[in-house]
Amino acid sequence: MSTVNRSRFTVEEFVTQCQGALGEGEPHLAIRDVLARTVNRPRFIEAGLGTRSSWCLETLHHAPDLTILHIVWPPGVDLFAHDHQMWAAIGIYGGVETNTFYRRNSDSLEVTGSRDAEAGDVLMLGSQAIHSVSNPTRQWTAALHVYGGDFFNEARTQWGSIDGPGEPFDAESTRAVLAAADQRAKNYRHSL
Repeated sequence: MSTVNRSRFTVEEFVTQCQGALGEGEPHLAIRDVLARTVNRPRFIEAGLGTRSSWCLETLHHAPDLTILHIVWPPGVDLFAHDHQMWAAIGIYGGVETNTFYRRNSDSLEVTGSRDAEAGDVLMLGSQAIHSVSNPTRQWTAALHVYGGDFFNEARTQWGSIDGPGEPFDAESTRAVLAAADQRAKNYRHSL
């Protein structure tokens, strides 16, 4: 049964659909289609995952060939440039995220473009993509991230500054950025 025909999103059904898509000739495109059908119904997802008013980086599935995350970006977050070393499909079901794209240029990064993604959009990233993510709004951005590999154990790189060579990816620094943005958003909300 397709996730769009159910009354609420279930992690199990979504994972099953994504696993099935891995068997297709171009799995990243099949995943894109699964995500597109799913994120076009934000209330459907919220019925299954709930509505968040704080940051979230929740693992829905983790295997050597597929990782699925539920990520909620706080308002005002600005996450440093990083790579994934695997293809990624990011389905936005609430809010807006701005992605800035880069390419390596000697020991630094060069900006190559940007794209705003909003509810209902699916953003595809190739295995060599380098991007940074920000939420320029005062609302929470919610998304399902699907990666074609082991997101947690792949050697990845992050850049604190685009003028440097980068350093090994550190998940704790991501959590720190999200927590700091979350606290700023809560402080702002309480000051109104």
